[in-house]
Amino acid sequence: MKIERITENIYLIDTFAYNEEKAVACYLVKSGDKFALIDLGYASTYMNVINALLSVGIEPSNLTYIIPTHVHLDHAGATGHIANIAKKATIIAHERAQRHLVDPSKLIESAKEIFGEEKLKSFGLPLPVNAERINIVKDELELKLGDLTLRCIYAPGHAPHQISILLIEKKALFTADAVGIVQPKLNIMIPTTPPPSFDPIQAMKTVDNLSSYEPRMLLVPHFGVRNDPQNIFELTKLKINEWMEEIKKLVKANFKKEEILQTMLKKVKNEAKIENLPSSAIQSVYVTVSGILNYLSKLS
Repeated sequence: MKIERITENIYLIDTFAYNEEKAVACYLVKSGDKFALIDLGYASTYMNVINALLSVGIEPSNLTYIIPTHVHLDHAGATGHIANIAKKATIIAHERAQRHLVDPSKLIESAKEIFGEEKLKSFGLPLPVNAERINIVKDELELKLGDLTLRCIYAPGHAPHQISILLIEKKALFTADAVGIVQPKLNIMIPTTPPPSFDPIQAMKTVDNLSSYEPRMLLVPHFGVRNDPQNIFELTKLKINEWMEEIKKLVKANFKKEEILQTMLKKVKNEAKIENLPSSAIQSVYVTVSGILNYLSKLS
């Protein structure tokens, strides 16, 4: 496990998803003896998160808030596992995410359909969360964490149940997947547009809304700290549009899904100037292509 102190109050935890460095991050916010864990990673990597906390002297049982920004398995898969250890923690989630945390069966079926059973095994299975422990977010919710304030902001587009979190006093924004994937190894952006509910119109509105808070720092799950927020916001919109248009053209040219996937993988390799992509990048491209194709199929 690896944990890195970003500021006086913020830590980045590398969950080592897919046994890779710098693929899926979660973040810890600390204020005195109060702690909030934002995003949890896959169920299969929850002990990496627990051990990271212990390595800096934080007892997981002392967590105040557990905040899965949305219920996709790379963000919320470990929620129930960690909640069983952090029994006093309140779970914070959007109202549309609540039912999937309480009963993850439909989430599991959806992931199985998208990724296949073998891949699902590597992700691990989420455990149900007690509904009484969940505090829901609608449009906004402010949480006090010691002398800090966390503002949970509804951030649909990537998913209809996603929130981002602004640490108000530090103007630090935990973006969730409202912005694109910028893998440090590749130094390029891949838009994150997953099935079954990606909505580009909402995604663009969310980017503009988050930009209006004028954050100084972005804490991105895929992956790491960005000190150029406005650049990332603009690049996210650019890449969504770019990939949408390219995939539309391929569909019109009667390319099959696998051919479209290989075309977009080649695009990423060319942009990144790399021949062998890490498995996390390949999966990102697969999910992005699948989500755009799913969205386009609804329009036809």
